[in-house]
Amino acid sequence: MRAAPLLAGAAALTALAALAGCSSGSGSGSGSGSAADEAPDTSAYTDGSRVPKVEKEWDIPELPLARYEFSADETERTTQAQVRGAERCMAGFGFTGFILDPTGPVSVDRQASFATLVAVAMATPFGELDLDEARRWGYGWDPKLPGGEGKKGPTVTEAEYQVLYNADRATDLVVKGRKVPEGGCFGQASARLNEGVEDTTRMYTYTSRRTQALAKKARKDPDVSEALRTWATCVEDKGFKRYKGREEAFRDDAWHRGDDGNTRRTQRERDTAVADIECAREHNTVGVWWAGEARAQSADIVSHRAQYEAVRRDQDVVRANVRDVMGD
Repeated sequence: MRAAPLLAGAAALTALAALAGCSSGSGSGSGSGSAADEAPDTSAYTDGSRVPKVEKEWDIPELPLARYEFSADETERTTQAQVRGAERCMAGFGFTGFILDPTGPVSVDRQASFATLVAVAMATPFGELDLDEARRWGYGWDPKLPGGEGKKGPTVTEAEYQVLYNADRATDLVVKGRKVPEGGCFGQASARLNEGVEDTTRMYTYTSRRTQALAKKARKDPDVSEALRTWATCVEDKGFKRYKGREEAFRDDAWHRGDDGNTRRTQRERDTAVADIECAREHNTVGVWWAGEARAQSADIVSHRAQYEAVRRDQDVVRANVRDVMGD
Protein backbone atom coordinates (compact mmCIF):
# COMPACT_ATOMS: atom_id res chain seq x y z
CA MET A 1 0.00 0.00 0.00
CA ARG A 2 1.30 3.43 -0.91
CA ALA A 3 0.77 6.71 0.83
CA ALA A 4 -2.20 8.42 -0.75
CA PRO A 5 -4.47 11.37 -0.14
CA LEU A 6 -7.40 10.80 2.18
CA LEU A 7 -10.28 13.01 1.12
CA ALA A 8 -13.49 13.59 3.02
CA GLY A 9 -16.41 15.85 2.35
CA ALA A 10 -18.58 17.40 5.00
CA ALA A 11 -21.00 14.48 4.92
CA ALA A 12 -18.22 12.09 5.87
CA LEU A 13 -17.00 14.44 8.57
CA THR A 14 -20.51 14.72 9.96
CA ALA A 15 -20.71 10.94 10.05
CA LEU A 16 -17.47 10.71 11.98
CA ALA A 17 -18.49 13.40 14.45
CA ALA A 18 -21.86 11.78 15.02
CA LEU A 19 -20.29 8.40 15.66
CA ALA A 20 -17.33 9.41 17.79
CA GLY A 21 -17.86 12.89 19.11
CA CYS A 22 -20.58 12.51 21.70
CA SER A 23 -20.19 10.96 25.12
CA SER A 24 -23.09 9.06 26.54
CA GLY A 25 -21.34 8.13 29.77
CA SER A 26 -19.57 9.56 32.73
CA GLY A 27 -16.24 10.19 31.02
CA SER A 28 -14.50 8.15 33.66
CA GLY A 29 -11.24 6.51 32.68
CA SER A 30 -11.84 3.32 34.61
CA GLY A 31 -14.22 0.44 34.30
CA SER A 32 -15.63 -2.06 36.73
CA GLY A 33 -16.25 -5.77 36.94
CA SER A 34 -14.18 -8.90 37.22
CA ALA A 35 -12.63 -8.55 33.74
CA ALA A 36 -10.69 -5.50 34.94
CA ASP A 37 -9.23 -7.50 37.84
CA GLU A 38 -7.90 -10.31 35.71
CA ALA A 39 -4.59 -10.41 33.88
CA PRO A 40 -5.00 -9.35 30.23
CA ASP A 41 -5.23 -12.11 27.66
CA THR A 42 -1.90 -11.94 25.87
CA SER A 43 -2.60 -14.73 23.40
CA ALA A 44 -3.50 -12.29 20.61
CA TYR A 45 -0.26 -10.29 20.71
CA THR A 46 3.41 -10.37 21.63
CA ASP A 47 5.14 -8.20 24.22
CA GLY A 48 8.00 -7.02 22.03
CA SER A 49 10.54 -9.49 23.43
CA ARG A 50 10.86 -10.96 19.93
CA VAL A 51 12.17 -8.75 17.14
CA PRO A 52 10.51 -9.72 13.86
CA LYS A 53 12.33 -9.56 10.55
CA VAL A 54 10.46 -6.95 8.50
CA GLU A 55 11.05 -6.33 4.82
CA LYS A 56 7.51 -5.92 3.49
CA GLU A 57 4.37 -4.39 4.94
CA TRP A 58 2.80 -7.79 5.61
CA ASP A 59 5.80 -8.77 7.76
CA ILE A 60 4.71 -6.31 10.45
CA PRO A 61 2.91 -8.15 13.29
CA GLU A 62 -0.19 -6.77 14.94
CA LEU A 63 0.62 -4.44 17.83
CA PRO A 64 -0.82 -5.14 21.30
CA LEU A 65 -3.28 -2.22 21.29
CA ALA A 66 -4.92 -3.48 18.10
CA ARG A 67 -7.11 -5.70 20.25
CA TYR A 68 -8.62 -2.56 21.80
CA GLU A 69 -9.49 -0.95 18.46
CA PHE A 70 -12.16 -1.65 15.89
CA SER A 71 -10.66 -3.43 12.90
CA ALA A 72 -10.98 -1.98 9.40
CA ASP A 73 -13.69 -4.54 8.62
CA GLU A 74 -15.57 -3.68 11.80
CA THR A 75 -15.36 0.03 11.03
CA GLU A 76 -16.77 -0.56 7.56
CA ARG A 77 -19.51 -2.74 9.01
CA THR A 78 -20.38 -0.08 11.59
CA THR A 79 -20.62 2.54 8.86
CA GLN A 80 -22.94 0.29 6.87
CA ALA A 81 -25.18 -0.13 9.91
CA GLN A 82 -25.16 3.62 10.50
CA VAL A 83 -26.15 4.27 6.89
CA ARG A 84 -28.87 1.63 6.99
CA GLY A 85 -30.37 3.13 10.13
CA ALA A 86 -30.34 6.63 8.64
CA GLU A 87 -31.98 5.45 5.42
CA ARG A 88 -34.75 3.71 7.38
CA CYS A 89 -35.32 6.90 9.34
CA MET A 90 -35.47 8.96 6.15
CA ALA A 91 -38.05 6.58 4.71
CA GLY A 92 -40.20 7.29 7.77
CA PHE A 93 -40.29 10.94 6.74
CA GLY A 94 -41.39 10.08 3.23
CA PHE A 95 -37.98 10.00 1.57
CA THR A 96 -38.37 6.51 0.16
CA GLY A 97 -35.58 5.24 -2.02
CA PHE A 98 -33.17 7.69 -0.38
CA ILE A 99 -29.55 6.57 -0.77
CA LEU A 100 -27.09 7.98 1.75
CA ASP A 101 -24.08 8.87 -0.36
CA PRO A 102 -24.69 12.56 -0.94
CA THR A 103 -22.23 14.81 -2.77
CA GLY A 104 -23.79 17.85 -1.19
CA PRO A 105 -27.04 19.77 -1.01
CA VAL A 106 -28.22 21.95 -3.87
CA SER A 107 -27.62 25.41 -2.43
CA VAL A 108 -24.29 27.03 -3.20
CA ASP A 109 -23.67 28.21 0.35
CA ARG A 110 -24.08 24.68 1.72
CA GLN A 111 -21.97 23.18 -1.04
CA ALA A 112 -19.18 25.54 -0.07
CA SER A 113 -19.08 23.89 3.35
CA PHE A 114 -18.31 20.55 1.71
CA ALA A 115 -14.64 21.45 1.44
CA THR A 116 -12.25 18.65 0.70
CA LEU A 117 -9.59 17.84 3.24
CA VAL A 118 -6.36 16.17 2.25
CA ALA A 119 -4.22 14.18 4.65
CA VAL A 120 -1.16 12.22 3.61
CA ALA A 121 0.06 9.25 5.59
CA MET A 122 2.84 6.72 5.25
CA ALA A 123 1.87 3.25 4.12
CA THR A 124 2.78 1.92 7.59
CA PRO A 125 3.37 3.67 10.94
CA PHE A 126 7.02 2.70 10.51
CA GLY A 127 7.57 4.10 7.01
CA GLU A 128 7.48 2.96 3.42
CA LEU A 129 8.58 -0.55 2.48
CA ASP A 130 7.78 -0.96 -1.24
CA LEU A 131 11.01 -0.54 -3.22
CA ASP A 132 9.35 -0.70 -6.63
CA GLU A 133 6.98 2.11 -5.71
CA ALA A 134 9.84 4.14 -4.25
CA ARG A 135 11.84 3.81 -7.46
CA ARG A 136 8.90 5.09 -9.51
CA TRP A 137 7.18 7.61 -7.26
CA GLY A 138 9.52 8.43 -4.38
CA TYR A 139 7.39 9.55 -1.42
CA GLY A 140 4.43 10.29 -3.69
CA TRP A 141 2.25 8.23 -6.01
CA ASP A 142 1.19 7.86 -9.61
CA PRO A 143 -0.50 11.18 -10.52
CA LYS A 144 -2.72 9.34 -12.99
CA LEU A 145 -4.42 7.42 -10.21
CA PRO A 146 -7.89 8.69 -9.28
CA GLY A 147 -7.24 11.00 -6.36
CA GLY A 148 -9.96 10.25 -3.91
CA GLU A 149 -12.99 11.37 -5.87
CA GLY A 150 -14.80 8.43 -4.36
CA LYS A 151 -18.17 7.05 -5.24
CA LYS A 152 -20.56 9.75 -6.42
CA GLY A 153 -24.04 9.56 -5.07
CA PRO A 154 -27.13 11.64 -5.76
CA THR A 155 -27.13 15.28 -4.76
CA VAL A 156 -29.20 15.64 -1.62
CA THR A 157 -31.98 18.23 -1.69
CA GLU A 158 -32.39 20.94 0.93
CA ALA A 159 -35.39 19.12 2.38
CA GLU A 160 -33.47 15.85 2.63
CA TYR A 161 -30.45 17.56 4.15
CA GLN A 162 -32.62 19.13 6.83
CA VAL A 163 -34.05 15.81 7.94
CA LEU A 164 -30.82 13.88 7.50
CA TYR A 165 -28.66 16.12 9.70
CA ASN A 166 -30.93 18.72 11.35
CA ALA A 167 -27.79 20.85 11.39
CA ASP A 168 -29.45 23.59 13.44
CA ARG A 169 -30.35 21.05 16.15
CA ALA A 170 -33.92 22.31 16.13
CA THR A 171 -36.06 20.58 18.71
CA ASP A 172 -39.35 21.60 17.13
CA LEU A 173 -38.68 20.61 13.50
CA VAL A 174 -41.66 18.67 12.17
CA VAL A 175 -41.80 17.10 8.71
CA LYS A 176 -44.90 15.34 7.43
CA GLY A 177 -46.37 15.30 10.91
CA ARG A 178 -43.31 13.73 12.54
CA LYS A 179 -40.73 15.36 14.78
CA VAL A 180 -37.23 15.25 13.32
CA PRO A 181 -34.61 13.93 15.77
CA GLU A 182 -32.36 16.61 17.21
CA GLY A 183 -29.37 15.26 15.34
CA GLY A 184 -31.37 14.30 12.28
CA CYS A 185 -31.70 10.79 10.97
CA PHE A 186 -27.96 10.40 10.92
CA GLY A 187 -27.64 11.38 14.56
CA GLN A 188 -30.42 8.99 15.48
CA ALA A 189 -28.70 6.15 13.63
CA SER A 190 -25.44 6.91 15.43
CA ALA A 191 -27.17 7.01 18.81
CA ARG A 192 -28.68 3.60 18.10
CA LEU A 193 -25.26 2.07 17.54
CA ASN A 194 -23.92 3.64 20.73
CA GLU A 195 -26.94 2.60 22.80
CA GLY A 196 -25.76 1.01 26.04
CA VAL A 197 -22.19 2.28 25.74
CA GLU A 198 -20.86 3.54 29.05
CA ASP A 199 -18.54 6.19 27.60
CA THR A 200 -18.55 6.82 23.87
CA THR A 201 -15.72 9.34 23.85
CA ARG A 202 -13.44 7.01 25.79
CA MET A 203 -14.32 4.09 23.53
CA TYR A 204 -13.42 5.93 20.34
CA THR A 205 -10.46 8.00 21.52
CA TYR A 206 -8.70 6.37 24.47
CA THR A 207 -6.73 3.76 22.54
CA SER A 208 -5.82 6.09 19.69
CA ARG A 209 -4.55 8.74 22.12
CA ARG A 210 -2.51 6.17 24.03
CA THR A 211 -1.15 4.79 20.74
CA GLN A 212 0.10 8.23 19.73
CA ALA A 213 1.66 8.89 23.11
CA LEU A 214 3.34 5.48 23.21
CA ALA A 215 4.68 5.90 19.68
CA LYS A 216 6.54 9.00 20.86
CA LYS A 217 7.73 7.14 23.93
CA ALA A 218 8.99 4.25 21.81
CA ARG A 219 11.20 6.61 19.82
CA LYS A 220 13.15 7.11 23.07
CA ASP A 221 13.55 3.38 23.67
CA PRO A 222 17.32 2.70 23.62
CA ASP A 223 17.03 -0.05 21.02
CA VAL A 224 14.74 2.01 18.80
CA SER A 225 16.89 5.13 19.12
CA GLU A 226 19.97 3.13 18.17
CA ALA A 227 18.16 1.52 15.25
CA LEU A 228 17.06 4.90 13.89
CA ARG A 229 20.57 6.33 14.28
CA THR A 230 21.96 3.34 12.41
CA TRP A 231 19.33 3.84 9.69
CA ALA A 232 20.12 7.57 9.47
CA THR A 233 23.85 6.90 9.14
CA CYS A 234 23.16 4.36 6.41
CA VAL A 235 21.06 6.84 4.43
CA GLU A 236 23.71 9.54 4.94
CA ASP A 237 26.48 7.16 3.81
CA LYS A 238 24.56 6.65 0.58
CA GLY A 239 24.93 10.36 -0.10
CA PHE A 240 21.65 11.74 1.22
CA LYS A 241 20.48 14.03 4.01
CA ARG A 242 20.65 12.80 7.58
CA TYR A 243 17.16 12.51 9.06
CA LYS A 244 16.02 11.95 12.63
CA GLY A 245 13.67 9.22 11.49
CA ARG A 246 11.79 7.74 8.58
CA GLU A 247 8.77 10.01 8.96
CA GLU A 248 11.04 13.04 8.73
CA ALA A 249 12.35 11.72 5.43
CA PHE A 250 8.82 11.12 4.18
CA ARG A 251 7.71 14.65 5.13
CA ASP A 252 10.80 16.54 3.97
CA ASP A 253 9.72 19.95 2.61
CA ALA A 254 12.17 19.42 -0.23
CA TRP A 255 9.62 17.14 -1.90
CA HIS A 256 7.27 20.14 -2.37
CA ARG A 257 3.91 18.45 -1.88
CA GLY A 258 1.12 20.13 -3.80
CA ASP A 259 -2.45 20.86 -2.79
CA ASP A 260 -3.32 17.24 -3.56
CA GLY A 261 -0.62 16.01 -1.20
CA ASN A 262 1.50 14.51 -3.96
CA THR A 263 5.21 15.21 -4.38
CA ARG A 264 7.15 16.29 -7.46
CA ARG A 265 8.84 12.88 -7.60
CA THR A 266 12.24 14.27 -8.59
CA GLN A 267 15.22 11.99 -9.11
CA ARG A 268 16.65 13.12 -5.78
CA GLU A 269 13.40 12.31 -3.99
CA ARG A 270 13.11 8.91 -5.60
CA ASP A 271 16.73 8.04 -4.83
CA THR A 272 16.26 9.13 -1.22
CA ALA A 273 13.13 6.99 -0.88
CA VAL A 274 15.00 3.99 -2.25
CA ALA A 275 17.93 4.52 0.14
CA ASP A 276 15.45 4.92 2.99
CA ILE A 277 13.91 1.51 2.34
CA GLU A 278 17.17 -0.24 1.51
CA CYS A 279 18.69 0.89 4.81
CA ALA A 280 15.57 -0.06 6.74
CA ARG A 281 15.70 -3.55 5.26
CA GLU A 282 19.45 -3.94 5.72
CA HIS A 283 19.32 -3.07 9.43
CA ASN A 284 15.82 -4.37 10.19
CA THR A 285 14.89 -0.90 11.38
CA VAL A 286 11.16 -1.56 11.28
CA GLY A 287 11.45 -4.83 13.19
CA VAL A 288 13.37 -3.21 16.04
CA TRP A 289 11.06 -0.19 16.01
CA TRP A 290 7.97 -2.39 16.10
CA ALA A 291 9.35 -4.34 19.05
CA GLY A 292 9.94 -1.10 20.94
CA GLU A 293 6.35 0.01 20.41
CA ALA A 294 5.08 -3.45 21.33
CA ARG A 295 6.96 -3.32 24.63
CA ALA A 296 5.59 0.14 25.40
CA GLN A 297 2.05 -0.89 24.53
CA SER A 298 2.20 -4.13 26.49
CA ALA A 299 3.42 -2.31 29.59
CA ASP A 300 0.71 0.31 29.15
CA ILE A 301 -1.99 -2.36 28.99
CA VAL A 302 -0.80 -3.73 32.33
CA SER A 303 -0.64 -0.24 33.87
CA HIS A 304 -4.05 0.86 32.59
CA ARG A 305 -5.79 -2.49 32.45
CA ALA A 306 -9.13 -1.23 33.78
CA GLN A 307 -9.38 1.53 31.18
CA TYR A 308 -8.57 -0.77 28.29
CA GLU A 309 -11.01 -3.41 29.45
CA ALA A 310 -13.71 -0.74 29.77
CA VAL A 311 -13.01 0.28 26.19
CA ARG A 312 -13.33 -3.29 25.02
CA ARG A 313 -16.60 -3.83 26.88
CA ASP A 314 -18.10 -0.77 25.19
CA GLN A 315 -16.81 -1.95 21.82
CA ASP A 316 -18.56 -5.26 22.37
CA VAL A 317 -21.79 -3.34 22.98
CA VAL A 318 -21.40 -1.55 19.64
CA ARG A 319 -20.62 -4.83 17.89
CA ALA A 320 -23.84 -6.30 19.28
CA ASN A 321 -25.82 -3.21 18.20
CA VAL A 322 -24.38 -3.45 14.68
CA ARG A 323 -25.39 -7.09 14.43
CA ASP A 324 -28.89 -6.17 15.56
CA VAL A 325 -29.26 -3.32 13.05
CA MET A 326 -27.88 -5.45 10.23
CA GLY A 327 -30.14 -8.35 11.16
CA ASP A 328 -27.32 -10.82 11.84
